[in-house]
Amino acid sequence: MGKTQVIDADISKYFDTIPHDKLLALVAKRIVDKNILRLIKLWLKAPVVEEGRDGKKRTEGNPQGGVISPLLANIYLHVLDRIWKVRKVEERFKARLIRYADDFVVLCQGQTERVLKGIKAVLRGLELSLNEDKTRVIDAKKQRFHFLGFTLEVKKNPRTGRMFPLITPSKEAMAKIKAEIKALTCRNNLKLPKEVLIGKLNALVRGWVGYFYYGNCSRDLTRLKEFLDERVRIYLRRKHVKKSRGYKVYPYRYLYDNLKLYKIPTTAPWTQTAKASGRR
Repeated sequence: MGKTQVIDADISKYFDTIPHDKLLALVAKRIVDKNILRLIKLWLKAPVVEEGRDGKKRTEGNPQGGVISPLLANIYLHVLDRIWKVRKVEERFKARLIRYADDFVVLCQGQTERVLKGIKAVLRGLELSLNEDKTRVIDAKKQRFHFLGFTLEVKKNPRTGRMFPLITPSKEAMAKIKAEIKALTCRNNLKLPKEVLIGKLNALVRGWVGYFYYGNCSRDLTRLKEFLDERVRIYLRRKHVKKSRGYKVYPYRYLYDNLKLYKIPTTAPWTQTAKASGRR
């Protein structure tokens, strides 16, 4: 809990600047199959084709959003992890590195400038650099920060007076899942059979909840459940041309027992564990 000084790092144009020769050399240490290495090399050179709002397709950049991108980023930046361990940075400077792919934060007790200087030196050796405008050092007791879709901040428990890390889905993550639910339940999909639509919604929401079912998520999951219920009712009303709000025609039992809509949990996992411990 003492590591409240946070280096919120951002690598500048990671997928545009990563040197492919160095990346492939590191991959080759883990993979000996030449055919696989050749496929990865071709994949790295493959352009990304995106369709603009005007409907025209454009070719640009490297495949940042590919399913293999996080894996390759982990391989390349594992050098940073290894140096962190070999030089015992956490033990010497009380600085904990937390990283996934090219996203990372460092939790420190102090000496953030020295730790940051070391990070920049390692990245230079990898031909990478930090985005100076987006990289910042904050005091988590006074400021919140975002990491991998979560918002993190230090709060005081009103009942005990103790400080604790408040971890919730970020506003951006909530807005994105709501937009995806709304897109699925819009008028354009009224011709879809109910079972097909519910299957698509369940797959979408179950995956999202599986990731964000952590920390202090109860309030956000409750709001998301209410939003999902309402959007499904709107879809059903439009599909069957109902003028009412749909609460009587499509009650909760119909949504969950008949349509088999995925029921979003509204209690954070840690509260359930606490209740189970209390019963013992």
